[in-house]
Amino acid sequence: MNIAYFGYDFFWPCLSKLIERGHSIQSVFTFGTDNKYNYNDRVIQLSSTNNIPVRFDRIRKEDLTQLRQSGCELLVSAAYPFRIPLAEDSIHGINIHPTLLPFGRGPWPLPHLIIHSPDKAGVTIHKLSEAFDSGDILAQQGIEITSRETLESLSARTQILATNLLASVLDDFEGFWKKSTPQGDGSYWPMPTDAEQTIDWSDSVYAIDRKVRAFGKFDTNAVIGESKFFVYDVSVWQETHNFQPGTLIHEMNRETVVAASDGFVCIRFCEPVKE
Repeated sequence: MNIAYFGYDFFWPCLSKLIERGHSIQSVFTFGTDNKYNYNDRVIQLSSTNNIPVRFDRIRKEDLTQLRQSGCELLVSAAYPFRIPLAEDSIHGINIHPTLLPFGRGPWPLPHLIIHSPDKAGVTIHKLSEAFDSGDILAQQGIEITSRETLESLSARTQILATNLLASVLDDFEGFWKKSTPQGDGSYWPMPTDAEQTIDWSDSVYAIDRKVRAFGKFDTNAVIGESKFFVYDVSVWQETHNFQPGTLIHEMNRETVVAASDGFVCIRFCEPVKE
């Protein structure tokens, strides 16, 4: 198929799979990234290697008209943050979303899956629609979150599943398109607030551990004494004690131990916040 691809490196294996399967990629639409938390290096490199033009500006209706006139048959959106304008005569479009829709609509559902809704983990491929993450579902498959799931492990599992699911859909695209089903009512999960991304030392050690695993390299905030830190990795254990939650009780060369409500948190890796 002649395809226009929209996205950045989170789902880059999907673009690679499309190229590998012999689809003609007419254009790649991406966007500027900070290259600390989000990257587009791989989609740019893939595009360069395969002589695919790359666009960094937002897609416009005029662009869709040009794509249609040049023979584009399908738009594939994979973690593209901007609305793709649609029209009655628009090219078919699909979006890849990392939850079991209709639950978990929104820009960054993975931390929420680990902390609150592990039963909604998975990948959905659905039709593009005017409302984000709301189009008819072509295919979806769940992921069973493990007891020690991290943001990084769930991201990897989601990317692998998305790549395989996309390949299956494109093997019988017309069949999946015709059999698509409406989503119905679901839920929207907004971006986490600073408070949701901050350790509350009065929580249980397991809740703290789960939060740190859920945000991974994207920082979990913590206040220890008078100082603020980004926390990336912890070990925890339950133990009865008389310390106030948040009390720094032990320091080693690299690790720090802080009291929580029902035990202790050993901070294995963190960085001070530069004010």
